[in-house]
Amino acid sequence: MSKFFAVTASLTCLCMWGCMGCSDEKVTDSGTSIGRHFYMVDDSTIMLDFFNWETVEFYSSYIQGRDEEFRVTGYLAYLVNVNRDTVYKRIDFPKYEMKESIDQVDDDLILYYVQGKNGFSNIIELAAWKFATDKTLSYIDVNSEHIDSTDYLAEIHKGNLKNKKIFSLHEMNLPLEYKSRFFYVWDIAEKSIARWKPTGESAWMAECNDIRWTEGMFRCLDEKNGKILITDENKKNLGSLELKGCGLPECYYNSLRFYGNYIGVGHQIYKMYEDGEIGNMPLFEINFEEFTSGRTVLYPSSGDTVYYSEDNIE
Repeated sequence: MSKFFAVTASLTCLCMWGCMGCSDEKVTDSGTSIGRHFYMVDDSTIMLDFFNWETVEFYSSYIQGRDEEFRVTGYLAYLVNVNRDTVYKRIDFPKYEMKESIDQVDDDLILYYVQGKNGFSNIIELAAWKFATDKTLSYIDVNSEHIDSTDYLAEIHKGNLKNKKIFSLHEMNLPLEYKSRFFYVWDIAEKSIARWKPTGESAWMAECNDIRWTEGMFRCLDEKNGKILITDENKKNLGSLELKGCGLPECYYNSLRFYGNYIGVGHQIYKMYEDGEIGNMPLFEINFEEFTSGRTVLYPSSGDTVYYSEDNIE
């Protein structure tokens, strides 16, 4: 059984029944396993996440006997090279609960968020972490009851988009596959965030698979007729990529997103240049073999194969 499946199964059981009188606990096994997330750092560097775990045996009054539980005890990450087997350094994640989700929304910015009772569409807690510089999380006020319907495209034409960042968060279904996404507007000055519904001149942006929008830049990532497209706020085409060998939307539509200045197209990662052009070849392809070998496998454009797991990360 994979460690990821074990985490999921154990947490499900724990949520349903709890420990029910745990006592006389004994750690029977422990280790470190690779996670299912990665974060882009630069053209040749990514951050892979790992988690520390332990298996604990205890007496359970629910089953009137000894039971076993799988627990996650901590999180960490490593900066690694995608072109060769090279580990640069370890990075300790800020402490957070398993119920939280994480998503890269900018070059070195990761957001941690907690979903409310309405699921992914209702974010009730959020914190930001600039992994290149910060050791701790910066918490942001969330107005979970309010949906901002401001026409920000009209505002930016007036020069009024100051201290705002508009982005989307992606709900993961399977590794590199996202079943839904919602837009949010972050008021950096007020340190607050609210869900955003595009209206007016901005209404067409609801069709974008992903957006990156700050005071100085807007990018819409979309797919039309088998092509990946990057457009600006005036719908001007800045870059395109024709995909061959796999029809959309079956293979790519649910996995099309930004990773900072990079684009995820299924398992392939492409570079997006400052002018919006897309690299004509992927920088690498990534696969998570969590249900088989437990490794992350990278296929860089050089044609080599690079493996990372808990066995070769230290």
